[in-house]
Amino acid sequence: MRPLRPYMLVTIFLIGVLFCPVLGGQKVRTVKGVKIIENNDRPVWTKPVVFELELTVGASDDPEEGLAQPLGLVVDEAGYIYVADAKAAKIKVFSPKGKLVRSFGQKGQGPGELGMPGGVNLTSDGRLMVEDVLRRKIIFFSREGKFLEEKSLATKLGLVNLLLDKEGNFIAREIVVEEKKMFFVIKKFRPDLSEVFQLDKYEFPNPLQGKINLFNLATFYQFDSRGNILYAKNDRYEIKYYSPQGKLFQVVKKKYKKVKITKKDIEEILAKMSTTQGVNIKESLVFSEYFPPIRALSVDPADRVYVGTYEKGRREKKSWMDIFSPQGKFLARSLTSATPFYWQGDRVFSIEDNEEGYQVVRRYLVRWPNKSSH
Repeated sequence: MRPLRPYMLVTIFLIGVLFCPVLGGQKVRTVKGVKIIENNDRPVWTKPVVFELELTVGASDDPEEGLAQPLGLVVDEAGYIYVADAKAAKIKVFSPKGKLVRSFGQKGQGPGELGMPGGVNLTSDGRLMVEDVLRRKIIFFSREGKFLEEKSLATKLGLVNLLLDKEGNFIAREIVVEEKKMFFVIKKFRPDLSEVFQLDKYEFPNPLQGKINLFNLATFYQFDSRGNILYAKNDRYEIKYYSPQGKLFQVVKKKYKKVKITKKDIEEILAKMSTTQGVNIKESLVFSEYFPPIRALSVDPADRVYVGTYEKGRREKKSWMDIFSPQGKFLARSLTSATPFYWQGDRVFSIEDNEEGYQVVRRYLVRWPNKSSH
């Protein structure tokens, strides 16, 4: 047996110390029991995933059939679409063919009445859970629109963006004040609103006291089919995976292209904002030179992860979406106007602007370039 040459020994040593296997554009390493997956900017598939438009609802000029300000949606097993229309203070129900079937709810503070319906979820026992951002309560309806019960959130300064899992637990952003400072705290809660664990906590400035960058406040979270929590902040391209018990076990990263914020971008953002209760928040906003890396986060029934970016294609209304396997491999991209809110098999439901600039709900069939290989 020949002795190993010095440079070979050095090579083996470096591999042993810095062991980082490269798998199809990935670098994988484990740090303190957490798998760190770093992807380059080249997906496995060169052909893009296609979002094929099937249905658009809410584009009607009729205020009853149209959508004024859709903030959330959910779809039942029969394909009926339940949309929380915040401005109309109603839940609007559309058939699988896009016809308005019924709407329920009205403005008010009484039992079953709504102030600003935001998120809407389906519970495991088939009820609709509606998050009322303005009245600080959760209201439960039957699918037919009958008021069932409500839970007050008055003990919380603010609890928003509720997302249910299969057991009725949920993730939400809670606003807390400590030593005259305000914080967003991302927590998992039990159905009785008791805390399970805390995912993250970060400070945000009071818009009445200083300048704020709205992009710095954005966070994204989703449940996968196993109850794991996927969490991302848009200050970096990084998706963290937590077990149902709150243990971090995987981090997925990817190289990304920086996109400059133009004067036109700022004008469009400001045009969509309005003065609320005498407060003109527009005057308090500041903008960075670049957009953040992440615009949206979604998980489909097969636990593939869809990350919306600000990287635009030739068509101005469309931007690139990155798609990852459950194991964190960068599989494919898609150029689409969709912002996925809810999945049902290979179909996804999106809230987005139509060609006239009005918000609508759209249903897409997602087609893969090679379905047998992903």
